[in-house]
Amino acid sequence: MGIRKLTRVFAQMKKLYSILIYFCLAFIVIANPSEKREFKAPGFSMEAPAEWDDITVEEFKDNIKRVDLGSPSFNKFLHENNEIPLFSIRKGDPELEEYLATINVKVQVSDLKFNNIPADLRTYLYRISLVLKNFDYLIEPKTIRINGNLAGYSLFSYTLIDENKNERKVASAFWIFPRKNHIYLIGSGFVYENFEPTLKEIKQIVGTIKITDR
Repeated sequence: MGIRKLTRVFAQMKKLYSILIYFCLAFIVIANPSEKREFKAPGFSMEAPAEWDDITVEEFKDNIKRVDLGSPSFNKFLHENNEIPLFSIRKGDPELEEYLATINVKVQVSDLKFNNIPADLRTYLYRISLVLKNFDYLIEPKTIRINGNLAGYSLFSYTLIDENKNERKVASAFWIFPRKNHIYLIGSGFVYENFEPTLKEIKQIVGTIKITDR
């Protein structure tokens, strides 16, 4: 699939389930398992250490179902409208830990043009904050550059409620890469306590992102 054709698809489709599932299954390339793993899609690539494992489509959906936003209507919306990521990876053993550091890469269209990246990113995250308990910015939305590509970046904390109604404070780092007809979203979640080392590793992974679909 050529870059121009792919761009037209992104611009025309509001729901990308089928093409994202295709990418998720067909474009993950495992390099040297002892060093790094490379994730590729047309016009996009990212490297991650070998200890970060794939999150399967089934596991991703199951994790979404376990999230309680404190509102039955919002829970129903989240469970019925979760989008399959382009790539989704985690670090740790889900059999031993309940909250693992994750990185999700999505592609979607947006009604925001991101001509003013910090302002539009704030608008985008404001919509998200409405359904997150105790949402609080740790780093306000700002513009950064990664491998020549402009991106918006923000860091925030909030409270998750698990299926047993237990609360846990978590943090999320969020990057958005505006393109002509679509946007790349990179979101990462991790426990709030002593999160700096985890965030540093996540930033190193995001720092390998290369985007060439102009």
